[in-house]
Amino acid sequence: MKTSLAVLGLVAVGAVQIAQKERHQRQTTEIAVARIHQDWLTHLTTHPNLAVLWAPKDLDAQQYVELLNANQQISSLGLRHRLGLARGQRLSYLATYLMGREHCRRYWQRFGAFREEEALGEKSREHFHEVMNDAYMAQQERKPADA
Repeated sequence: MKTSLAVLGLVAVGAVQIAQKERHQRQTTEIAVARIHQDWLTHLTTHPNLAVLWAPKDLDAQQYVELLNANQQISSLGLRHRLGLARGQRLSYLATYLMGREHCRRYWQRFGAFREEEALGEKSREHFHEVMNDAYMAQQERKPADA
């Protein structure tokens, strides 16, 4: 009986270690993909002549660069959330802080629906989008009707 409990314990420890390694690998991949995205956004924000090639037709390069900067900040917060570094009240506080910035609200108004579709099927990303959208809506409610 003691031998089977020991074996069962070893199997449980092994399973936990495998799960931890898989989680670590997923986080490493998340960070690598986020770094590529951040590098691309930095490249576009520092080279407006290239940003204009990607800009929607109704935005000039400077307007688009401002929205790209907001995307950088929101994406960075999203990564922090997925890594477990911004959850609960901390996430809500940081979302409210970002949505307190006019260019972040313009970005969210323009691309929030796209981000929502992009998040579908991934609970963590869906939750992040809900928190960001709630912060955006709260900022909209604070604005005077004629603003």
